[in-house]
Amino acid sequence: CKDCFGAAERKNKFRSDPSVKTTSALLSDYKGSGYDRGHLVPAGDMTMNELAMSESFYMSNMSPQPPSFNRGIWRKLESQIRDWSNKYDTTYVVTGPIFNFGYSTIGNNKVAVPQFYYKVIYFKSRQEMVAYILPNEGSKSDISNFQVTVDEVERKTKLDFFPELDDALETQLESKLIILK
Repeated sequence: CKDCFGAAERKNKFRSDPSVKTTSALLSDYKGSGYDRGHLVPAGDMTMNELAMSESFYMSNMSPQPPSFNRGIWRKLESQIRDWSNKYDTTYVVTGPIFNFGYSTIGNNKVAVPQFYYKVIYFKSRQEMVAYILPNEGSKSDISNFQVTVDEVERKTKLDFFPELDDALETQLESKLIILK
């Protein structure tokens, strides 16, 4: 949304999330691991105020990403979604990891390293959805090469996105592969 972005500056103050009562990843888990603390909700989307920006640096919003992925194709996708959000009004974005058997871990807290990440985007005013599944590795490919249907993400994650939508509309939107510019 055009009014959601403000002037809050990035401070890079990574820390534990006080609302997480179980064991959580620590900064030390990432140290020397070769992985970035990759944002699930990008800090660039949290510029509306200092609190939102600060909370985007909670460790509960971080996931292990190789630098070539985090600073490369993942960053390009985040930027593209931000552009679409400014262009298309109300936008909902769901992001998460996809784990297969045999995933690796980092640090003393055994932070799981996803093999893939997904993003599912719903443009409410356009009544359109797009989705992506990206391997957790650097890539020089265009982000369009990783576009899939929402149905595909649901199959791989066993999650039901946007269940509050009318079933007929949800079925229609989640099965389409659309190209946005």
